[in-house]
Amino acid sequence: MGFGVLEPKAEGHVPGTVYLYDENQPEGTQDTSLLKHGTGKYSHVVLTPQPSDDPNDPLNWSSFEKHAVLAILGFGAIVCGAGPGAILQAGVLPISQSLGVSFTQVTLLAGYVLLSAGAFGVFVSGLARKFGKRPLYIFCSLMAVTGCIIGECAQTYSTLVAARVVQGLGVGAYESLIVASIGDLFFVHERGSRVAGVIFLLSTVANGVLVIAGPITANLGWHYNFHILLPFLGLQLLLTIFFVPETTYIRKKIYEIDETGSDQNLAALGQDVERHRYANEKVTKTKSEQAENISQISVPPTRKTYIQRLAVFNGVFVRDSLLKMVTAPVAILLNVAASYNVLVTGITLAWYVAMSIVSSIIFSSPPYLLTPAGVGYTSAAPMIGGIIGSIFMGVIAKPQLMWMVKRNNGIYEPEFQLLGSAVGSITSIAGMVGFGYAAQNFQSIYVICFCWGLMMFGLCIINISLSGYVLDAYRKHSTELFVMNMLFKNFFFYGLTNYIVDWLMTQGPAKMFNIIAGITAGCVLTTIPMYIYGKRYRRFWAHHNLIKILRLETDLTGTEAAE
Repeated sequence: MGFGVLEPKAEGHVPGTVYLYDENQPEGTQDTSLLKHGTGKYSHVVLTPQPSDDPNDPLNWSSFEKHAVLAILGFGAIVCGAGPGAILQAGVLPISQSLGVSFTQVTLLAGYVLLSAGAFGVFVSGLARKFGKRPLYIFCSLMAVTGCIIGECAQTYSTLVAARVVQGLGVGAYESLIVASIGDLFFVHERGSRVAGVIFLLSTVANGVLVIAGPITANLGWHYNFHILLPFLGLQLLLTIFFVPETTYIRKKIYEIDETGSDQNLAALGQDVERHRYANEKVTKTKSEQAENISQISVPPTRKTYIQRLAVFNGVFVRDSLLKMVTAPVAILLNVAASYNVLVTGITLAWYVAMSIVSSIIFSSPPYLLTPAGVGYTSAAPMIGGIIGSIFMGVIAKPQLMWMVKRNNGIYEPEFQLLGSAVGSITSIAGMVGFGYAAQNFQSIYVICFCWGLMMFGLCIINISLSGYVLDAYRKHSTELFVMNMLFKNFFFYGLTNYIVDWLMTQGPAKMFNIIAGITAGCVLTTIPMYIYGKRYRRFWAHHNLIKILRLETDLTGTEAAE
């Protein structure tokens, strides 16, 4: 038992548990000395998953190429994912006056973006499984551009609704597939800071958009939010087409040592690695010797050319029907850990979106009477809180995690990721309660913004912790998990937009945020049993996978299909 994580009663490898360090491993554990390791200061770290010898394997791409792809996808997370939903929220009052509609109808405009994204989410999952992620990224970038053009031309409320629905189609891939793409590109020990960065972009950056959109709305009019966003969307679309190749890759199951790391598998993989090394060194062998060597190992293909990597479609990765794969994201909720992750992250992510609407109404009303520009500037507080939260997880929490792995005889448990949620829950709940009471009693706007930033600091930490946990514990189902996370969050928030304004007006901010804080506390408390019993449940699921039992298993990529 490492740091309170209970060991399963039965012996055997547990998917997600990784022997990450060669150092300090107890006697009798798996021999990882023959496996591929990191370089430099990570030379003692076992690469998980193990990269194949194919240069087209994304794990073998250069660091520059990996980070260039992630940067372009991160840019998409801003302009296609977080940006469109937030660009009109600082201008609730002027948009309401311009179009002659109520506050609730204006707040629903953000809801339509998320509703459309959520409805499209299950198809994103199925299509990404079958045809890869690249076609979905390109399609969603194109929809974001189209929706922005419609918004530029909108003169009526119905046209603006149409624009928001189309923009929602552009959100789909950038909310649900990016974290799964991190799993495609990076090893276990490299994922933490990248996941933190993506969660920051998808959550906190929306508040940064308000800082910009507010002055634009006040000085130029709300249409200019679309005018200014469009060139950035066009640039991101071009970058995606020309510089984001397919990251889905069919890798033999034996390389996935976090999922199938038995002693026999690691020994066989180690011997395979040695054979490849031996073959590469013996460049002067005779033809007969080379032929014998080739009969023992497969010759890896050459790297695809740049033009070949530009192909939109790279074949069919899964043999199952699309209908079956569309059902799989819903079926993943049969996994208790998946339901826990979807519930907690979905609800907490919805709060930060709701906060931008609530704050717009509060700060536009007496005694504050802020202009749209002023409302936008207040969003700097949660943006700063999110930045600090992301830095905390990337700079402080990661070394703490690696310290735990070393003290646990080099064994990494995904549950270690969950400890950060303790800090996140305390600060987010304190921020919610403080925001409600400060707004109820018309406290200084700086006090309210501080509480808002504190809340965002905590929510960011919670979501980074839980996303990192589920990516490492159930990477096989990561696409379905993050799609369901997006779907639940977006549908939940759309429901909120129908009554959140009335809720605020009838009960006041203090009671409203006390309830929100109570719901958050109840959700986060479920992390305690998940941390303690998470490893036991991972082993149980490995042997009683209900998706597989119901014949809804769709993740053939890199497993059975490659054998």
